[in-house]
Amino acid sequence: MDQGKIGKFIGKVRKEKNMKQKDLASLLGVTSKTVSRWETGKYMPDISLFPSISGILGISLNELMQGERIIGNKNKDSIEIEIKLEIEKSKYNELLLLFEKENIEYKTKKQHDIYFSPENPKFFGGDIDDECVRIRIQKDKYILCYKKIFFGKTEEDTHIIEYETEVSNLEATINILKGLRIYKVCDLIKIRKTYVYKDIFEISLDEVDNLGYFIEIEIYDKNIEIKEANKKLLEFIKEMNLDITKRNLKGYSYLMYDKLNSNNVFN
Repeated sequence: MDQGKIGKFIGKVRKEKNMKQKDLASLLGVTSKTVSRWETGKYMPDISLFPSISGILGISLNELMQGERIIGNKNKDSIEIEIKLEIEKSKYNELLLLFEKENIEYKTKKQHDIYFSPENPKFFGGDIDDECVRIRIQKDKYILCYKKIFFGKTEEDTHIIEYETEVSNLEATINILKGLRIYKVCDLIKIRKTYVYKDIFEISLDEVDNLGYFIEIEIYDKNIEIKEANKKLLEFIKEMNLDITKRNLKGYSYLMYDKLNSNNVFN
């Protein structure tokens, strides 16, 4: 985290809310001098205060940690603007035929993902399951990923933060996660066909073992702002006669967890 950037961001949002340093300090139980030191970048707020600072300033925890607003910013590399829908096999085949007729090139991949969850608090089984850790097994490498959904005030503000890094040793990485009390939850295997449509959308048609068929529509153009990107997604769904009520916000891992748990696979 960038200490100076976070401090400047706190000062900027505080001023937008017409709050004085002493007002923020009083609400947080610290001194005005402490707030001043944050805003000048001399000190970083204690991590335990981050939730309170976020709540008082009306920003997300992730925005505070990044030192900038996410809603309204452009679609950066770490931000995904996407909608995932469950579809019938007939619709899956219809879309395959459509893209074939339009002669759109595509890539086919078999993906094997291993999902993990901390011991406490767990990522799975709660009222809102909105984050995950996974390792994607590829032919010549392994990709460690953390993903979290941020629900905006409206449908147009919803987005996903995703961070990925390549790791060379699968067994060692799993053991490191175990040492951090982050344990394997499930495996997920799917066949994914990916298309770039009209240079705006990246469309993935997924056949997921034991779950069924899905379409994932992501904004391909990273220069489109978040709200505008979500509008385009909704327009595309209408154009393709897809059912928005079939939207899956939880993700495949949570669907698999729910299915396995309902079958008493987990204790």
